Amino acid sequence: MKRIITVCFLVALSMSAFAQTKLNPVKWTFEAVKKSDKQYDIVFTANVDAPWHIYSQFVKKGPVPTSIIFKKNALVQIKGAASEIGKLEKHFDKNFGAEIAYFSNKVQFVQTINLRAATKTSVSGEIEYMVCNDERCLPPTKIPFEVAIQ
Repeated sequence: MKRIITVCFLVALSMSAFAQTKLNPVKWTFEAVKKSDKQYDIVFTANVDAPWHIYSQFVKKGPVPTSIIFKKNALVQIKGAASEIGKLEKHFDKNFGAEIAYFSNKVQFVQTINLRAATKTSVSGEIEYMVCNDERCLPPTKIPFEVAIQ
């Protein structure tokens, strides 16, 4: 009888631990690519597990668009909006009642910055994004980043 109770307890415990495992279908990497003495591209690469997809920065209605928020740095000037490099997919999503633009597998967000002086510094902030698959969406997620500028 003790063995049966112990086995039931262990099964319940493992199911509880599994249920609390947070899904994390997006893996991020960050890097600075030097273009000139005072100009860099900050590259944010999202590798997205199938069947999930991440939304464009330019989604107007529906899911939370991807956004990059930079902390202020007096040595850094942000130049325009980040570009998106990847296979952009668009389709009408009945759940959101709008045409939605998203990326599957991999996307890079590339932000050009200018330094006010040729010196070492870093850029930091956070990325907010949302991912969905055909069955459900995960809540918006914010992750911090910091990229060294050499």
